[in-house]
Amino acid sequence: MANEQNLIPIKDSEVARQLQEKSVQKRKENKIQRLTLRDELLALLSAGDTQKKMSLAIIEKCLKGDTKAYEIIRDTIGEKPKDKVENLNIETTYEDYINKVADEDEY
Repeated sequence: MANEQNLIPIKDSEVARQLQEKSVQKRKENKIQRLTLRDELLALLSAGDTQKKMSLAIIEKCLKGDTKAYEIIRDTIGEKPKDKVENLNIETTYEDYINKVADEDEY
């Protein structure tokens, strides 16, 4: 693990420049690979009935009890519940809040 004791300072600016160029080149290669993977996945998804097969696989998982698969289906079809945040008046007393909640309670 790198720390102050085992780092060797680069005194030659030419060596530092060469290392920087290698680093930039490697980052470019990694970016191209990521883009290629993305493009390949998009091509596979658009080919044939891949999306249909994926949808059926998710439905099968859901029917077997996989709750994550259920959430994916629910969210995809637009039925994801929204988080409801209620603004409370600071001056509201505890009793007033309990009465308000009791009035809204469906049970």
